[in-house]
Amino acid sequence: MFALIDFVSRVVGDIGRFVDIFLNDLILGAGDPLSALLIVVGQVLIIASVSVLGYAAVGALLQEIGVTLPSLGGRGRSE
Repeated sequence: MFALIDFVSRVVGDIGRFVDIFLNDLILGAGDPLSALLIVVGQVLIIASVSVLGYAAVGALLQEIGVTLPSLGGRGRSE
Protein backbone atom coordinates (compact mmCIF):
# COMPACT_ATOMS: atom_id res chain seq x y z
CA MET A 1 0.00 0.00 0.00
CA PHE A 2 2.80 2.41 0.87
CA ALA A 3 4.55 1.68 -2.41
CA LEU A 4 1.42 2.68 -4.35
CA ILE A 5 1.04 5.90 -2.36
CA ASP A 6 4.72 6.72 -2.86
CA PHE A 7 4.44 6.04 -6.58
CA VAL A 8 1.36 8.25 -7.02
CA SER A 9 2.86 11.08 -4.96
CA ARG A 10 6.08 10.87 -6.98
CA VAL A 11 4.22 11.02 -10.30
CA VAL A 12 2.07 13.96 -9.16
CA GLY A 13 5.13 15.75 -7.79
CA ASP A 14 7.09 15.26 -11.01
CA ILE A 15 4.41 16.74 -13.28
CA GLY A 16 5.90 20.21 -12.82
CA ARG A 17 9.35 18.86 -13.64
CA PHE A 18 8.01 17.16 -16.77
CA VAL A 19 6.42 20.39 -17.96
CA ASP A 20 9.65 22.29 -17.28
CA ILE A 21 11.72 19.77 -19.25
CA PHE A 22 9.17 19.76 -22.07
CA LEU A 23 9.09 23.53 -22.42
CA ASN A 24 12.71 24.44 -21.78
CA ASP A 25 14.54 21.52 -23.38
CA LEU A 26 12.28 20.47 -26.22
CA ILE A 27 10.48 23.56 -27.42
CA LEU A 28 12.44 26.61 -26.29
CA GLY A 29 15.87 25.07 -25.85
CA ALA A 30 16.07 23.40 -29.23
CA GLY A 31 16.02 26.69 -31.10
CA ASP A 32 14.45 24.87 -34.02
CA PRO A 33 10.90 25.89 -34.91
CA LEU A 34 10.45 22.69 -36.89
CA SER A 35 10.76 20.54 -33.76
CA ALA A 36 8.14 22.66 -31.97
CA LEU A 37 5.84 22.33 -34.98
CA LEU A 38 6.30 18.56 -35.06
CA ILE A 39 5.48 18.31 -31.36
CA VAL A 40 2.31 20.36 -31.80
CA VAL A 41 1.18 18.38 -34.86
CA GLY A 42 1.81 15.12 -33.02
CA GLN A 43 -0.24 16.26 -30.05
CA VAL A 44 -3.10 17.36 -32.32
CA LEU A 45 -3.13 13.95 -34.03
CA ILE A 46 -3.14 12.12 -30.70
CA ILE A 47 -5.94 14.30 -29.29
CA ALA A 48 -8.03 13.85 -32.45
CA SER A 49 -7.66 10.06 -32.47
CA VAL A 50 -8.44 9.74 -28.76
CA SER A 51 -11.48 12.00 -29.19
CA VAL A 52 -12.88 9.93 -32.06
CA LEU A 53 -12.30 6.68 -30.17
CA GLY A 54 -13.92 8.17 -27.07
CA TYR A 55 -16.91 9.35 -29.08
CA ALA A 56 -17.32 5.87 -30.56
CA ALA A 57 -17.02 4.21 -27.15
CA VAL A 58 -19.52 6.56 -25.51
CA GLY A 59 -21.86 6.14 -28.48
CA ALA A 60 -21.71 2.35 -28.14
CA LEU A 61 -22.44 2.54 -24.43
CA LEU A 62 -25.31 4.98 -24.90
CA GLN A 63 -26.79 2.89 -27.71
CA GLU A 64 -27.12 0.01 -25.24
CA ILE A 65 -29.53 2.11 -23.16
CA GLY A 66 -31.40 3.42 -26.18
CA VAL A 67 -29.76 6.79 -26.86
CA THR A 68 -28.50 7.25 -30.43
CA LEU A 69 -25.75 9.77 -31.22
CA PRO A 70 -25.29 11.15 -34.74
CA SER A 71 -22.83 9.24 -36.90
CA LEU A 72 -19.52 10.95 -37.71
CA GLY A 73 -19.00 9.32 -41.07
CA GLY A 74 -22.54 8.99 -42.38
CA ARG A 75 -22.19 5.20 -42.67
CA GLY A 76 -24.43 4.42 -39.75
CA ARG A 77 -27.32 2.05 -39.68
CA SER A 78 -29.67 2.51 -42.63
CA GLU A 79 -33.26 2.59 -41.45
